Formats: sequence, C-alpha cells, structure tokens
Amino acid sequence: MNLKDKNISLQFYNYISNIVGSDEVVRARRLIFSEKDIVEKQPFVTCISSGSKAEGLDLKGSDYDQMLLFDFIRVYESLNDVQYDPDKVQLVMETNDTKPGFTKLKAVNKSYLDIGIIHDCGETVGEETYISSKRVREQYLGNGMVIHGPCQSTAGGEYDQAICFRCKEWIIPAQQWIHRSRTTWPHYMLVNSAVLYGVLFVPIGCKNSPIEDLQWRISFSVTEKLLIHSFSHTQLLCYALMKTILTDIIKPRHGDLLCSYFIKTTMFWLSEEINPSEWKPENMIPCFLDCIRRLIYCVEYKTCLHYFIPENNLFEDRFADKEHKAFLNTLRFIYESPWISVFKTSIFQNYKLESVTSKSHGKVLSASELSCYYYLNTVAIVYISESIYSSIKRLVNKELSTYALSVYAREVLQLSHPCNMLARNKSFYQQYNKSLYYFKMSLNSFSISSWLLLASSFYKCERYQECLVMINYSLTRCSPNMIYLKFTNNLVEQTVFKDMDYCSL
Repeated sequence: MNLKDKNISLQFYNYISNIVGSDEVVRARRLIFSEKDIVEKQPFVTCISSGSKAEGLDLKGSDYDQMLLFDFIRVYESLNDVQYDPDKVQLVMETNDTKPGFTKLKAVNKSYLDIGIIHDCGETVGEETYISSKRVREQYLGNGMVIHGPCQSTAGGEYDQAICFRCKEWIIPAQQWIHRSRTTWPHYMLVNSAVLYGVLFVPIGCKNSPIEDLQWRISFSVTEKLLIHSFSHTQLLCYALMKTILTDIIKPRHGDLLCSYFIKTTMFWLSEEINPSEWKPENMIPCFLDCIRRLIYCVEYKTCLHYFIPENNLFEDRFADKEHKAFLNTLRFIYESPWISVFKTSIFQNYKLESVTSKSHGKVLSASELSCYYYLNTVAIVYISESIYSSIKRLVNKELSTYALSVYAREVLQLSHPCNMLARNKSFYQQYNKSLYYFKMSLNSFSISSWLLLASSFYKCERYQECLVMINYSLTRCSPNMIYLKFTNNLVEQTVFKDMDYCSL
C-alpha cells in the first residue's frame, strides 16, 4: 500500500475524526472546560482545566487535570522584581542549587510566618524560609485522594488536581523560546500571550535531589494548552494517535518508561520545524509517520529537550541499556508496521465492534462532546452560591449558559432543606414560589430528573394527583433521545447526541 497516497491519507483522516472527534467537536469540548473554569472562579482560587480533556481529547485514558491557582500568592524571579502588595504573600525563586526546570520558593518577608500556608508548609533553612513542595502536597490532600507526582488524584486516576503558584513574568531560563529560529508556528501573537501570562509552579521536586522536598517544578501548562489549541486538526489527530499508541502498545510492554508529556514535547519540537501548511488531511499518514520517526530519534539518542528550557534533558538517566534496546525495537516495529500497530489499539477495536453491534441503522458512528457535559454537572454539586449563579449567567456561549443554569437549579432544589411544606403560611408560599422559579430554570435542559423533582415537590405538599401526572409525563418522555450522562458515554450515545437539536441529558 502506498502510504503517501493522498486519497488513503484523506480516508484515514476521516476515519480517525469519527473516533477522536471532528474539529467542531474538539472546539466544543474545549469551550465546555473553558466555561467551567469561569464558573468555578473563587475569591482566592482560580481553577485551570488541563490534561487531555481540556485539550479537546476524550479517549481511553484521557484524564481531567485541574490546577488550583492560589491567587493570594505571587512569585517573583528575583528580589529586585518584588513589588509591595499587602494583599499577597510574596515568594521569590532561588535556582542556584537546582536543576534547570526546577526552583526553590523563598518567603520574601518573615512576617509571613504566621500566615496559614507559610506556617503549615514552610521550612526554615538557616535564616531563610522555603515553601516545602512535599508539605503542600500532603497538607491539601482531600479525602479519598492519593498523592501522584505533584497532584492529588482519585484512586482510579480519572481526576488529578494540583496546587500551583504563579509568576506573572516570563522567566529568564525560558527567554530563548521567545526569539529562537522557527517556522511560522507558533504564531507571534500566541507567543506574546504566553509571555504576558508568565509561568506556574507545581509542588514536585527533581527526583533523587538531596533537596527534592523543597523544590518546585516550573510549569508551562497554560502555554502548552494554548499551543495544543493552535494545532490544526491534522496535528491534533496525530497527537491523539501518538497518545493512543503510548497507552495501548508502549505502556503494556515498557511500563512508565515513556509518559504523555514526552509525546507532547516531541510534537511541539516537530511542529516548530514543519511548515504549518504541511499539516493537512491529505498528508495525514506521512505526518503521523514523521511523529513516530521523531520519537525514535529522541529515544535512540536519549535526548528529549524540554520545549521551553532546553537545558533540561527529559531523557537524562532514563534508559538502562537493556530496556533502551527493547524500547527502540518496539518503536521501530510501530514505524515499519503502522497499520498493524494502530488498528490493534483499543479505540479502533472498540469503534469497529460498536459499529458492527450497534443498532445505528447504518449510520456512521462519530464521537461528540457529550461526556464533557458531565464535568459541568460537577460544578454545581461542589459550589452552590450566588456568585456561581452570576458567573453562569455571564457565560458568552448561551447554550452552555442555559444548560449550566438548569444544572445549577436542579442542584439548588436537591440540596435545599425545605421548611414544612404542609403549613400554608407566608414562609411556605415564599419557598413554593422560589422552588417553581428553579423548576422552570431546570427544565431548560429537557431533563427527566427535573420533572421528577417537581413530582417530589407535589408529593411533599400532599398533591398526589399532580405527583402521578408528573411521573406519568416523565415516563412518556423516556425515549432513545434521552441520554443518561455518564463519565464515559459510548459512541452510539455520542452519535445520537450529535444528531440532536438540543441537550436531552
């Protein structure tokens, strides 16, 4: 088979788009998480969605990462940059004894010692007080969560959250990224946006360093998300394929020898070198093979330079000779037999199986953003407040705003503690009218649960006839178009959702 044949590449592109999601679907997923971040903004904490799902991917193994940025803390690169701010805890970087890509964070003022996070997580060395990354990870560990790298994670690994701090300036070790020679990617406006945002710091030190517990890793996750969002759809599909091969072929054979961050870093370097016009559907297969070839090169020479701080070789001391040779053999097999490798992965096998066994009446199955709405549901569950209500109403996308408001209304109704519903007094009528207001709002999502909530309300008021009417009406609403929203909806449900005119969740 001629892998350079443009028609074959185009067919492959369309096939993968059905599995991964079209360009429109990917944008919708990203928008959902962007709006989620806006809604979850708290007075002292900014939530930043990251990970595969925020990048627009929803595949097997795709995780949802959330960074919790403590806005009351401000990091500076040097003491000379510090600007007095009584509302901020000010920290300064110290990199004289750390590996590139890592830093210690030192308290600027000893008066901070009585402040919660400094008191609980500070460690005094000589006359200086540093914030211990280890203590931060442990201090903010939630119930049922486990420590995984810089994150607190659910036991199954579906959700990761990481505390982080921000420096609003672009640090000196990453200055060369701004000016280095490259093709037209990334666009200069994206570079400017990245520089204006600055960098983050996550609580994890350099492994095996004697001061590992005091070190913080410099994170460019916000800029990395911008870069992924700037990918053409062909680039994104290549990235998704590489992550799928990592999950289904490389990890089962070689464990954690390679992680998704290395895949992302390889994609960034390659994207700088290839003209953006080459990343197009009719070049899908050659572009994908270029990605594998670049990964082989990096592994062969044990060199994967950090995209922003090239002095940090991510592959340093990573491979023992025996496992290095075996890993190279696996990568070369993938490159030489791409069809065998790609089509044996679980996402392709599942797509084929669902296409054959589903009652789709000949309809081509295609991925949608359906499951991402699940994460909007979790917003209201955790944060019921007037500020959340106001934030939802200000969302730019009116469809998402309407859906989020309906979810919010359902949660208010479910979590509220009603007064005596039988007492026909002023308090009763006030609550009754308020409940009806939220019921009307909740019905905008066409959810059966909203009608059942209304039935429950009638039952509490001993209006049994109306209660039965609502239950019977809910039963008539049950149809194939009504989808139960889950953490992972199958492709049949996603396809049905994609063809619907409204959100029946």
